Amino acid sequence: MPPYFSVYYSFPHSSFSEEFVEEVYKSFFHYFPYKSGYWEAEDNSLEEIIRWNTNLLGKKFRLGFNQHVKNNYKQVLLDSELHDHLRLFWSCDSKEITLHMITPERDVVLDDNTWRLNGNQIKSFINLSVGVWETHITNNIQTYHELDAPIPINRILKGEHPATDPFCIIGSKTFMKIKDQIESRYFLKTIKDGVLILDKIYASLLEEDR
Repeated sequence: MPPYFSVYYSFPHSSFSEEFVEEVYKSFFHYFPYKSGYWEAEDNSLEEIIRWNTNLLGKKFRLGFNQHVKNNYKQVLLDSELHDHLRLFWSCDSKEITLHMITPERDVVLDDNTWRLNGNQIKSFINLSVGVWETHITNNIQTYHELDAPIPINRILKGEHPATDPFCIIGSKTFMKIKDQIESRYFLKTIKDGVLILDKIYASLLEEDR
């Protein structure tokens, strides 16, 4: 498996409803249409995938160590001209519901040994993430590479900086807790009930919309 770049979406359990999975998917499909099920879900329709994931999230399901992967949340592939592989999968624990969007790092990292990211791919992820934030009740949105990880929600609420490679979105009140930590390399944009924090290297992607 290749190393992956991840966009991590955290939702409170209180945001869940019978329409939650379908409505969140719609936000993604607006940018990247549904392509198919993936990994134990290739033969399932989108409706079957939505019903299955809704049922598991309603139970706050977590796959046990001795359970087969077929019992887990069903994954979906998204259609994108910018990415060879773009995938969504859910997880759930006692603190939050999470949705992960992953793509191979080679699809977003420039081939120039700088580890800088391709602006076209990143801008679509930013616009999608702002749309998710402004449409759904969301705890935070974080981005990171294969060797990194999202910061747990309890640590963010205590004032720890979220994973921001190259961007994150957090609530306005949470932002005030880390405001003094924000370095000059970050570009800030106020959005509905939150703040988009972006590595200033990529600020030109959003400056025209500010």
